[in-house]
Amino acid sequence: MQTLNMKKHAPRRVSAVSAVSVVAAACCLVAAGASQAQEAASGQDAEQLGRVVVTGSNLHRMSAETPSPVQVLTANDLKQSGYTSISDVLHGITANNMGSLSQANASAFAPGGGGVSLRGLTVGATLVLINGHRMAPYPMPDDGERDFVDLSSIPFDTIERIEVLKDGASAVYGSDAMAGVVNIILKHSFTGTTLTGEAGISGKGDGRTLHGSVTHGWGDLGADGYNTYVSLEYKSQNAILLSDRPYLAITDWTPYGGADLSSGASPFYQVQPKTENLNFLGKFTKKINDDWEFNVQGSVFNSKATQVGVFNGLSVDPDGTASIPTLKWGPANYSNPTVGTVGPITVPSSYIDAGWINLSDFGPQTQKASTTSYRLVTELSGTVGDWTIDASAGWTRAETKLSATNFLSASAFAAAVADGSYVIPSTVPANPYARISGVNYAALAPAASATSTSDLSFISGHISRDVMKLGGGPLSVGAGFDLIHKSLNEQFPPGFSSGDQSSPIYSFAQGSQNITAVYAEVAAPLTKQLEIDAAARMDRYNTYGSSATPKVGFKFTPTKEFTLRGTYAKGFRAPNAAEMGVSGSTSGVLSPVQDVLTGQTLSIPELQLSNPKLKPEKSDSYTLGIIFEPSEVLSFSIDYYDIKIKNQISSPGLLGSIQVAAAYDPANPATSPDNPYLAQLFRNPDGSISYETYKFVNASETHTNGVDLDVRTQIDLGSAGKLKADLAFTRVFKYDANFFGTNYPLAGTHGPGFVSGDTGTPKDRIVLTTTWSQGPLEMTGTLNYMSGITVLDPSYGYNTCADALPNTFPDGNVPAQFCKVPSFTTFNLTGKYTVSKKLSVHASIMNLFDRHAPYDLQTFGSTGNGAQNGGAAYNPALHQDGAVGRFFNVGASYTF
Repeated sequence: MQTLNMKKHAPRRVSAVSAVSVVAAACCLVAAGASQAQEAASGQDAEQLGRVVVTGSNLHRMSAETPSPVQVLTANDLKQSGYTSISDVLHGITANNMGSLSQANASAFAPGGGGVSLRGLTVGATLVLINGHRMAPYPMPDDGERDFVDLSSIPFDTIERIEVLKDGASAVYGSDAMAGVVNIILKHSFTGTTLTGEAGISGKGDGRTLHGSVTHGWGDLGADGYNTYVSLEYKSQNAILLSDRPYLAITDWTPYGGADLSSGASPFYQVQPKTENLNFLGKFTKKINDDWEFNVQGSVFNSKATQVGVFNGLSVDPDGTASIPTLKWGPANYSNPTVGTVGPITVPSSYIDAGWINLSDFGPQTQKASTTSYRLVTELSGTVGDWTIDASAGWTRAETKLSATNFLSASAFAAAVADGSYVIPSTVPANPYARISGVNYAALAPAASATSTSDLSFISGHISRDVMKLGGGPLSVGAGFDLIHKSLNEQFPPGFSSGDQSSPIYSFAQGSQNITAVYAEVAAPLTKQLEIDAAARMDRYNTYGSSATPKVGFKFTPTKEFTLRGTYAKGFRAPNAAEMGVSGSTSGVLSPVQDVLTGQTLSIPELQLSNPKLKPEKSDSYTLGIIFEPSEVLSFSIDYYDIKIKNQISSPGLLGSIQVAAAYDPANPATSPDNPYLAQLFRNPDGSISYETYKFVNASETHTNGVDLDVRTQIDLGSAGKLKADLAFTRVFKYDANFFGTNYPLAGTHGPGFVSGDTGTPKDRIVLTTTWSQGPLEMTGTLNYMSGITVLDPSYGYNTCADALPNTFPDGNVPAQFCKVPSFTTFNLTGKYTVSKKLSVHASIMNLFDRHAPYDLQTFGSTGNGAQNGGAAYNPALHQDGAVGRFFNVGASYTF
């Protein structure tokens, strides 16, 4: 969906704060201004009249101000943020919350990927588009389940703007748009040549970044009837070691009354991974005549990330032997896994008391993900009589090559210990990763790789026209169709599916879907004050059936200073190939399970299975808001949102309370095989439990509501320049998760911890951006605030601080300072100086005051699986800027 022209009153840009006092102070600063800048999102003259297609609608409209709240980030906003990654920019918006994905999460089902989670409803409920079209999802789904588009792979310098629809939009776009839509809009045309280059480094001298691009375009659409442009962009980021952030590298908690979790592994853990991007994009646009235009867009994006995980280890039994668990499981035997062990292996007696051997000489388990995204899209638009016609077709693919090193081969290791070619050290070496002379590590931990692919192709078309004149303008109607094919082939290296090697995170999936959709939409300006919008869509999936989703909205403007707006929408998320195809996943041994025959509570391997009988998730959402412009000096908007997702696809095995309570056991007729919520136990010939499986089920609900506040102004300081201030504030009133009939209030807690990287759910987020400009100089300061969260997670049975931190403080005496993750505030400063019409220079200091990331001992999302497992004691999803510390960046841009 291409934006053509914009009129004055474009969707207001909400740049991104306990925050009632902070908000009040910020509002006073913003309200002190004069003359709001109404920026046209296309960058064209604000007074230019024309029709526009905005995110959340398929109609060409006279007004870009729709009943739905839309946040617009212009290309200038992106540069003023100081970031060079779309993923980082979108993680900073106030509507982003629980369940977002970061490349800093070293132990993830989707290594190397980054995603945004509007309203904290996971990446699976936020639809990401490029130019209004779908992209192939990342081929390694989040948690082995949820589809998302990898934001880390999208180039930065070819973006014209990003529109964030903070409202349900399944009636327009179909599946996944329950929490909202992120539409990344690329440059429509470009002439000339622009070179951009910049470099950055942290205040501690590490984490160096390089970023450069060249964009060249020729042909004027108006004069020549065509335009072509190509862009090449490169970006790299060096790793930052956890050991270089000592305050986060604490593993010995005995000074606080806790346990010593030191293992020697932390020198290799990374706060920031090494990444590299190389992107190419080209576009050709041809004006066929005054009414018709055709374009072809092609791109290849490559993103690389290196994730350093945990060390290999062995669990030692009291008899002085160890066994290595094995899991033979993949697409060929997805319904019939084989769980076993290799051993027993005789180990030095010095490890019996500890119960664990850390094989640090093998080095940390490391995964390198190289993802190449391909995109080829063609669009044709024009008019026939009174009808406007838009047609498009496209093919997209995401291809991830996962390379794994330092993962132990169970058979080779056991054989080497047995024949003496490898001798387990009697103590952990003082220098971790110190290789033992004469050992063939390449044979004991062979390198492995596999390539996963995700494809999405589409054909779409829609028509629209004005059919009659109403009191407030023309009645616009439109209709269209989508034909979509999706396929997924997620593979782990053969050594893992054969059971010889094992990973803490393991998943595979194969499957495809065909989707046919038809939709219609109407915008009716009944009077000059009142407009009513309505949309409806029917999606037909070959995998489960049909979903019908309506949406209605209104906009009431009794005076030019005041607007009341609201929407009601139904939405859905279709179960995907990872949830109902040939698929499976595991995180190893999770919650304990009760053996109903013996009464024992055991920790055994838990395997997640797909379920071909799944139904789609369904949502009901509404928004109600006001836009208040009392004068030209001030713009104010506030919007209430409420979203309830029912029939959510959930995993019973991730809930400890469910697992301990009961499980279906074929050996015990008293347990019911008809209860889909319970795991199924599988026993060895001697009657002992070998493993358990559980299927995805539609059995959960999430209900969240809150409010967004946006205040904007601009002050003319005369000879001292101009000052512009933007304030965005999001407050989460409610975030309730209902799992299997039990409701858990989670706003302000660390729950739900088993989703994505255990991010937690902060109640308040604030972004206050102030820009001062005078002549060629422009300076921007951005204050980012995030409220604190407790370490409790009622949904996982963590109702006390002792419940939440059992490994770090096994005696249950947790110091109060670790029971809550404090609030976090950073301030970023960016500046640009225009030397001439051709040359500009810019610089930024991120986290200017070098604020440290607050301690979070509950999350497992940080490197080393979090503080409870001897890893980093912070939350990368919320506080990554604090872990990196003060960061400097300088660059220049030249146009000719």
